[in-house]
Amino acid sequence: MSGGARLRQVLDAPAATTAGVLSAFIVVGASYEATDSARWFASSPGAALGSAVVAVGLAFFLSVPLILLFRWLDRFGAVRSSPESFREAVRRRFVSTAALLLAGWLPWLILHFPGNVDGDTITQRMQWVGLLAQTDHHPWFDTMVFGWFWDLGSAVGDDGVGLFVYLLLQEAATAAGLALVLTYLGWLGMARAARWTLTAAAALLPVFMAAPSVMSKDAFAAVFWLPFLVLFVEAVRTRGRVLRDPRMAAAALVLIVPLILAKRTNVYLVVICAVVLLVIAARGTRLRIALGTGAALVVTNVVWPLLLLPALGVAPSTATDMLTIPVQQTARIVAAHGDEIPAHEREAIDDVLRYDGLADAYVPRRSDSVKGRWDQDATSEEMRAYLEVWFAQLLRYPMTALSATAANTFEYFAPVSPMAFQNSLTLERYIDYWEERAVPATTRGEIVAVVDGLHAPAELDHARTAVNHATDAIAERDPLSSKAFYASWIPLIALAYAIRRRRALHILALVPLLANLAFLVASPVALPRYVLPLVYASVLAAGMMLTPVRWQNRHHAPAPAVPVRSTESDV
Repeated sequence: MSGGARLRQVLDAPAATTAGVLSAFIVVGASYEATDSARWFASSPGAALGSAVVAVGLAFFLSVPLILLFRWLDRFGAVRSSPESFREAVRRRFVSTAALLLAGWLPWLILHFPGNVDGDTITQRMQWVGLLAQTDHHPWFDTMVFGWFWDLGSAVGDDGVGLFVYLLLQEAATAAGLALVLTYLGWLGMARAARWTLTAAAALLPVFMAAPSVMSKDAFAAVFWLPFLVLFVEAVRTRGRVLRDPRMAAAALVLIVPLILAKRTNVYLVVICAVVLLVIAARGTRLRIALGTGAALVVTNVVWPLLLLPALGVAPSTATDMLTIPVQQTARIVAAHGDEIPAHEREAIDDVLRYDGLADAYVPRRSDSVKGRWDQDATSEEMRAYLEVWFAQLLRYPMTALSATAANTFEYFAPVSPMAFQNSLTLERYIDYWEERAVPATTRGEIVAVVDGLHAPAELDHARTAVNHATDAIAERDPLSSKAFYASWIPLIALAYAIRRRRALHILALVPLLANLAFLVASPVALPRYVLPLVYASVLAAGMMLTPVRWQNRHHAPAPAVPVRSTESDV
């Protein structure tokens, strides 16, 4: 064996490259965590050199476990064959898997009875009862579903009952979705021991236990996200043939519509996934995929917002949902280079963001205060003029613009902050905010009554506090409990391994995860609940690394109504 061959055997290029990327995330993230800027590594040649040395050391440190992990995963390279149908796999494993997940999660929910809510969820409740203006800023589809359970609580005289019943159903539905993922992975060929290990991890890790016990739009959307993931991977594996079955095509539509209505960014996810399927689809399936996707988009982007919501008296959502990147960059550039900005650029910015005070409104890690300045009545010409100025300033001050985005999103890449969901019903800090935005004639007392309607039983205070302190302490010290671990590290490690093994199916199976990571970069703030889809999808990503199944040949015979696993490949 030549020296070069021996070196390649020792040095695993995908593992080493991934380690280098992750070490860069750590170095950059540490600087932004401490200073909200690139000061630690870009303020001087010495800082750059020192940071480079640290990054190289970290890369070496991370490459060792990654190389060992990839070599261990190579042991699962043999394709397992089984005559079992997916229906039989569901019959044998689905209920037991879902039951084990629920057994792990329910104690957390019971200890935190009646459950927890996000601040936005209470905003939605106040819209539902008429204390705040009814808008689709927070998806009205979610508000409507949540409202039914708030009404149940009001009917029985206890708001907590409505919340608890909803969360019981949400936990059951989420457990069912995750059980479907695990059952599907087992059907694809993942070893039984690996499947039960993933099941135990999902049942017992605090991040999985706490996530479905919070009423939020992100947790609600995850109910549809998990089965969508399974359907997408199976559609990729069969090159779209599974959708020839009318039942599967109908199931896809039933999943996609509420997936988009529950969280608007999912419309981009669906379009991206549809494009992938159209590219790799077998002959005779593309038209069905295009028509199905088109029907879902018509329902969610035309019928619902333009016909049904106006009929219900619900105002449309704002136009700032996806503007975090440009407006944060503009605000940071104004704060850093305001004296250099010419008058015509100031005027274009002023037309949409009110130039005076924009620098003071800039908060590095949250775009809400800047987005809140956006003029909803701005004309298309004013918006176009602003975007031209934004692009010109992006070219003129690229490092400042990049810093604005890095400061807003570094927590998704560097393991510096934990996945900490709400674990108490302390909502008093939002009362002034809600009072300022209440409809006329709403009293502070009415708002306080909504907040006070939810309370945890005092009998559980000591046990709940002890558990919360313990889990928070673990999360603060454990990089594997960080936002970054789920948001970017697991997807990128899975991608590197799939590339290393040259598995096209596994690469494409990660498209929904990588799309969600891209959406996080455009999010207004690095909240744990935004990472929730990737927390659940981490089970699929890990499981696919342990599953060597390949996709069907483009000219393979059509898949039957109940698909049987194929191991043919044309990669």
